[in-house]
Amino acid sequence: MDIISWPKTLFEDAEPRAEGLHLSTVIDSLLNSAGLGYKGKGFTDMQLTAEIGLLWENVLSMAMRDKYATRPPQICEDGIWMSPDGIGPDRPDLFDIPPGQEVPLIVEEYKVTWKSTRNSLADEFRYMAQVKSYCHAVGTPVAVMQVFYIMGDYRGSGPLYKVARFVFSEAELKANWDMILKEKARMESKI
Repeated sequence: MDIISWPKTLFEDAEPRAEGLHLSTVIDSLLNSAGLGYKGKGFTDMQLTAEIGLLWENVLSMAMRDKYATRPPQICEDGIWMSPDGIGPDRPDLFDIPPGQEVPLIVEEYKVTWKSTRNSLADEFRYMAQVKSYCHAVGTPVAVMQVFYIMGDYRGSGPLYKVARFVFSEAELKANWDMILKEKARMESKI
């Protein structure tokens, strides 16, 4: 049996990215400036890794659109393009939300990762900077992340699926967006 490479066609069929600066580029720049960018260890086919993530987004987007979240068109805020995976009603079906703490609109984000479940989603800078930015742009303090951990806990668990609901304060969203805008200005000053 021959090993055949992944066809890498999902990005060809995806919605074209808007021209201009994208949030992912700003977050990558922040991580690289802090010496925390991808070091090239482990997976070498980053397009394949991204394709697998896009596959997960597409599957969940299709599964959720009729029940919960709808994939919105790309959003531009302060000259930065963003692509939330979904926007929809809050999810009391998944969470015990205390009375009065449910909100009318949330951001949904779908991730697939090789990281361990032992790492808290709240400590994942890239994910938090991204969903806080989406929340800022949409005007909601709540994000729900659905994450498929391919390697689970790396201790024999096998793949694991976790869902987390985050409620951010207005101050957290403002501080995050200020950081994003500061990095955007730094990037533009280098051009």
